[in-house]
Amino acid sequence: MATVTTVTVVAAAGAPSVPASSIRDVPVSIELRPRVQVEGASVRLGDIAFLTTRDLGTLRKLMAVPIGAAPRAGAPIAVDRNTVMRWVESRSAVQAGDAVPSLRWSGAGETLIETAAQDLAGETVVDAARSALLKWLQLRSLHADVQSVSTVRDLVLPAGQPVLRVRPIADQTQPARRMLVWVDAWVGDRFVRTTAVAFEVNAWAQATVATSPMTAGAQVDGVVLRGATETREVDLTALPSGRPARLEIADGGSQRLRKPLKPGEVLTDAHLQSTPSVTRGNWAQLLARSGDVSVESRVEVLQDGRPGQFVRVKVPGSSGEVLARVTGPGQVEVQP
Repeated sequence: MATVTTVTVVAAAGAPSVPASSIRDVPVSIELRPRVQVEGASVRLGDIAFLTTRDLGTLRKLMAVPIGAAPRAGAPIAVDRNTVMRWVESRSAVQAGDAVPSLRWSGAGETLIETAAQDLAGETVVDAARSALLKWLQLRSLHADVQSVSTVRDLVLPAGQPVLRVRPIADQTQPARRMLVWVDAWVGDRFVRTTAVAFEVNAWAQATVATSPMTAGAQVDGVVLRGATETREVDLTALPSGRPARLEIADGGSQRLRKPLKPGEVLTDAHLQSTPSVTRGNWAQLLARSGDVSVESRVEVLQDGRPGQFVRVKVPGSSGEVLARVTGPGQVEVQP
């Protein structure tokens, strides 16, 4: 059974006051109802009481006096008549001697306010999360299997059209053995709550697996791969890090191993790095420019570098080093 909370009435700052002149000397009967059910996000006097007066303008203004925010669905609140009386008289901006005799209060001494509610099956939330997760996995695997490991209780929502919105899973996220999917519950354009659904995941895809040991720094190209690897179907959720490397990228010959690859280990992006345009210990062609004059010479490269980076090089027969910018494979340049 829902817990009933007794609260003090509080309305939003800046709520419009009813001018004193608009209700002075106009008798108004206000009969508080013992129990009401509201559907909106806020409660007004007209929601919790029957109002009677001969002046239509006064009636409308008093009915619109804000009482406070509607309670959360499934958690009714109670307000007493004295609290409502003080609040309405305050918001009406009427002096006690003039206005109180015109406001005739009757009805319940306490009003129970609850929000009209509906139940949404927890399985509906799980199904929405499962569908979104499978769709995401389809773009990253050949086939996948997901099993919910969460017990999602039925959601108590306000009355209206319920809408479930699954939060997108980040593109850079890798399939994992345990994954959380967040589902937001809305009613119309009103956000109500968020539920996390946990799944146990398996997702299989074709990957390159080493059949022979490969050392760090080894050039990765089609010939090397065909001689030291094979293609197998692997569970992506079992990979320690990185996504499986694509063969078409490796076949370009522009990558090398960042770390060793052991037999039975899957080749992933974490194993690869771009091959430098110039490599430490190798020779490169140096182009030195000075105005309209260009001089080319052969230099020893002292550190790896890629286009746009600056590396240290050494001219044969010289004891000093020169800082040169990498311009392409085996090429560097210096400018004054």
